[in-house]
Amino acid sequence: MPEGLRKQPAHRDVPARRSLRSQLLYRLLPPLLVLFAISGAVAYVVARHHANEVQDHWLVDSAEALAQRVKLSRGEAVLDLPEAARQILQWDTQDATWYALHGQRSGHLAGHPMVPGRPLAGVERLRDAWMYDAGIAGARVRVAAVPVRLEGASEPIEVRVAETLRKRQLLATEMILSVLIPQIALAIVACGVIWYTLRQLLSPIGQVARALEMQTHHSLEPVDDRALPAEVAPLTQSVNDLLARLQDALAAQRHFIADAAHQLRTPLTALKLHADEAARETDVERLRPLIAEVQLAADRAVRLSNQLLTLARAEPSARIQTPRPFDLRQVVFHAASRWVPRAIAAGVDLGFDDTLQVGVAPPAGTDDAIEVEGDSDLLAEAVHNLIDNAITYGGPGTRVTVSVQRAKALRAWVLVTDDGPGIPAADRTRVLRRFQRATPTGSTPVDQSSGTGLGLAIVAEIARAHDGQVRIDAGPGGRGTCVVIDLPQHGKAALR
Repeated sequence: MPEGLRKQPAHRDVPARRSLRSQLLYRLLPPLLVLFAISGAVAYVVARHHANEVQDHWLVDSAEALAQRVKLSRGEAVLDLPEAARQILQWDTQDATWYALHGQRSGHLAGHPMVPGRPLAGVERLRDAWMYDAGIAGARVRVAAVPVRLEGASEPIEVRVAETLRKRQLLATEMILSVLIPQIALAIVACGVIWYTLRQLLSPIGQVARALEMQTHHSLEPVDDRALPAEVAPLTQSVNDLLARLQDALAAQRHFIADAAHQLRTPLTALKLHADEAARETDVERLRPLIAEVQLAADRAVRLSNQLLTLARAEPSARIQTPRPFDLRQVVFHAASRWVPRAIAAGVDLGFDDTLQVGVAPPAGTDDAIEVEGDSDLLAEAVHNLIDNAITYGGPGTRVTVSVQRAKALRAWVLVTDDGPGIPAADRTRVLRRFQRATPTGSTPVDQSSGTGLGLAIVAEIARAHDGQVRIDAGPGGRGTCVVIDLPQHGKAALR
């Protein structure tokens, strides 16, 4: 493809945005980290508790073993502890251990005198021992005090064993590491799995975005969203619906332009031919009919262009932007009243039903109001076209009646009835399409080829723009034509 024809990406100034993947990670990771921190804190507390519990049991076992070595000698309690046993008790490469034998009245009896007694608060019970925290020579220690039961003892005696806290801290650290290391590894793996899963799940969105970037006004194909998650499907379905509407609008636009060009060619060609002939003519008397033909062709071109503009405004691709409720009786009355002078000049009897009196508008806001929603100007244009057709093709002596009625199923009808030559039954559907005319009959007072074939098509498009429809029936007694615009009623008026 030549460089000049290659599709260039559109450069738009848009703010930098984070990807959905990064936003999900930013939303998921902080809670995970908080949970990980809470889990680590709980694990640390549990590890400290179990480490203290294990060491407390060992400390009580040591104190109970020493209590069994206490004997009475000459009425006094003594600790019979061989040197080898004492070395075994105090041999520890990590913690320092102290022991003492204490009498309630006598005080210190044996061992290390610096082992503190029980405080008034913070004492726990483990089997027969009292457990409490204290300090020796600036070091924090855990103390187990076990009562000694000796027959003949003159006072209560207890054995105290104190130990520093290093082994407890090391044991708690080992336990917490044994829990946290797998958790950290699991968190890393979980983050990797989340990132990979998000990448796999969100990759179809990128494919859809690239497919949309390749769309042009020549190709508006729907995007394939079968691989997308169900949560994203409504978005792509809306995009596909929008593409379908755009495709219909572009097709209608191309069709409209082609029809407009084709229909405008005839009056413009006639206008040019008559103008050229008039430019060459020197006789004033022969020039007058040529000028009249030029005026006639110009009038037809103007009429056709105006109707084309009305049709473009009413077609479905140009939906009503701001529909508003209005009284259908008021709109029809004012639209029909404008044709009274033209009807009188054409010898046509233009009348209204009992709900619309000539020269008197029906009161707004009363029970007689029939409320619909849409564009009142467009509906007035539809009434203009129907009355224009009835007057133009009915001829002098024709009776034309305009009426507005409530119908069943909360519908409203606008009826334009005449007793003119009518439209053959075989043509009643066809004439609602663009540039289609009824088959001329012997009773038709004017040449139907002079029309544009857009009047009834415009009425049909306006009705569709208001969620309504148009049908053509025979007039009363099977003579003439009755055109009905069927519209939905709106609001509280529909419930009366």
